[in-house]
Amino acid sequence: MDAAPITPPPSGVAPSEPSSLTDRLANVICAPSEVFEEIRNVPVRASNWLVPLILACIATVIYINIAFSQPAVLRAIQEQRENAVRKKVAAGSITQAQADQAAAMTERFLTPTILKIFASGGAILATVGGLFLMGVGIWLALKCCTKSTLNYMKVIEICGLALLIDVPQKLLRICLVVWKENLLATASPTLFLAHPSAANKAHVFLSMIDVIDFWWLGVLSLGVSKVASIRYRTAAFITFGVWYGFRVVAALLTPS
Repeated sequence: MDAAPITPPPSGVAPSEPSSLTDRLANVICAPSEVFEEIRNVPVRASNWLVPLILACIATVIYINIAFSQPAVLRAIQEQRENAVRKKVAAGSITQAQADQAAAMTERFLTPTILKIFASGGAILATVGGLFLMGVGIWLALKCCTKSTLNYMKVIEICGLALLIDVPQKLLRICLVVWKENLLATASPTLFLAHPSAANKAHVFLSMIDVIDFWWLGVLSLGVSKVASIRYRTAAFITFGVWYGFRVVAALLTPS
């Protein structure tokens, strides 16, 4: 009996199977170009931004709890609070008696445990708000400066995937804070300062020159470039500009 004829494969390349979420998250670290090429022309998957966001929040809470367990960090926070009160007394905003009463109340109720709870809650809100605010900034910049038609949630998907880099960043910062006993201990020039202070604007600006932030922004720029089909240089100008614009404004508005 003659062999059955072999049907030739259809012309063109068959679409590849979508990767698993685990593979996508791993590839954000190892092969980000592949991840963003995959999500370029497919509908937004909520898991792509929600899972990294949850992981980043967990890493942030761990970081806060370890950092605020360091006696030197707690002393620095207390000194900064006392300096702020002294400035108010010197300016005549409050009396010394009021300052003493406020200090006693703070010492009584703002225990290290309560401080960790409030700081963790604030950090979670900042992480969640930061994702969506960064998304707004990039989305508006793409609308104003390019011909991109990306919708807002697609930008959030890109930002969410890149946010996974916040996890190793927080693990590194835990090590640096424990080593330097200072909240401004980042992978930045502040490591070469003896006692960097959050009350010193110059020190705060130096802490922003963080090599892990450069890595994150580089990956985020790659994602924007791939998915929005724009040049990498343009995407980098947008992402770096939006991020550092927010950071500089926040630093200038924060009282020292």
